Formats: sequence, structure tokens, C-alpha cells
Amino acid sequence: MVNDREQVDLSVVLPCYNEIDYLKKAVDSTENLLKRTNYTYEIIIAEDASTDGTDELAEKLSKESDHIVWMHRNKRIGRGSAVADAFRKARGRIVGFLDIDLEAPAHYIVPMVVAINQGADIAVGVRQIKIGALDFVLQLHKIITHNGYRWLARKLLKINLQDIGVGFKFFKRAHILPILDEVKDQHWFWDTEIVVRALLKGLKVSELPIAYAPITDRESKVNYVQDSFIHFKKLLALRKELKRKAARIRN
Repeated sequence: MVNDREQVDLSVVLPCYNEIDYLKKAVDSTENLLKRTNYTYEIIIAEDASTDGTDELAEKLSKESDHIVWMHRNKRIGRGSAVADAFRKARGRIVGFLDIDLEAPAHYIVPMVVAINQGADIAVGVRQIKIGALDFVLQLHKIITHNGYRWLARKLLKINLQDIGVGFKFFKRAHILPILDEVKDQHWFWDTEIVVRALLKGLKVSELPIAYAPITDRESKVNYVQDSFIHFKKLLALRKELKRKAARIRN
């Protein structure tokens, strides 16, 4: 049993909202992996005011294992905010998060931790997208959307990272904590903004390929057309902010 106040090697955050069909599989997969390592760890379920019973399941899972922590909110704020709060309360020397549907499998956690232990401040997945036979059109739509966002982010923000929006990232906690309060977005764009602001602070990022198989037989919480437009606006706003800061520094 890990003492509540004792630091651990790794905190893995699973952000979720109404994910009763995916939560147990994600927790089991993550814990089964970490049990086979030498890391001391905790798994934090960052549950953002679910209404489908996810909260009750998360509470149950947290009572079944000393390594599982349930963080519940009574009011939904946003995925990024939930991850940030989990990082603040985490006990891990390394903290990270992955999407709960496991479109990128949990076993990629280990190479992320290795990369940080070898000197990186941040380890970021680069999705190697696999196209399955099921619902080809929807999968192709996802691929075009992901690749389009990657290209826009690189061009607008002048960054060299291949897949800044991926939901599979790990950090040295001591280095990322001071940056959390600078991040303005509380939703999905948080994934991009946290890394951009970290790069501006000089943090070192390591990119690692991860297999990614889009799931098509579930109701997505992402509206790809609407959210692509929102993310484009947020990219422009962030670029504008960064340009203003650069101009002040030059003057």
C-alpha cells in the first residue's frame, strides 16, 4: 500500500466524462501494465461531473485498489481543466494522461517514462494511424482532420512537433507545474497549449511513435467540423498572443 503523502514514480491520469463503457477497461489495462513494472504508481480517474454512472463506477474502482484515486467534480468544467487539477494533486515525479478509449494502447506509457528518465521534460506520442475495415469513411475523416490540425499547428505556431494535439503525453511534474496556471483553455485545446507554453520555457520534448486505431462504433464527444473551426480560432488567438509577447521582448 502506498502512503497518501508518499511520492511515487508515476501518476497516470485518465480524464473522463460519461465513459461508463470504457472506464473499467482503461483502468484495468493501465494497472495490469504498471503492475509488471518496477515503478511505484497511482492511477487518477479525473472524472468531470459524469451523469451516466461513470462517477459511481470510478468510486467503486478506487475502493478496490490502493493505487487508484478518484477525483470527482459536481460541475463539468472541461477535460483540460480536469487533467490540470489531477496534475496538481498527483504524487508522481512523472505525470501524464492518455485518452480513456485506448485508441492508443496503454503500453506506450513505458517508453514515455523511459524518455523522461533519459532527459526529456515532456514525452509526446506521434500517432501512426491504422485504417481498419470497419467504417472506412469515418476513419478516413478522422485521419484527414488529425493531419490537417497537425499541419495548421506547425504552420501557425512555428513549432516542429509532429502531433501536438495527441491525447497521450507525459511530463516531469516539477517542470510542468509552474506552467499549468498559464494555460487558458480548459477543454481539448489544453493538450496543444500546455506543450506550446512549455516549449517557450525551454522544456525539452521527446516524440515517440504510437500505434493509433480510431474507434468508429461509439458516439464521439467531438464534433469534427465544429471543433475543427473552434480549434482553428484558438490556434490563431494563441499565435496572436505569442506574437505580442515576442514584440514586447524585442522592444
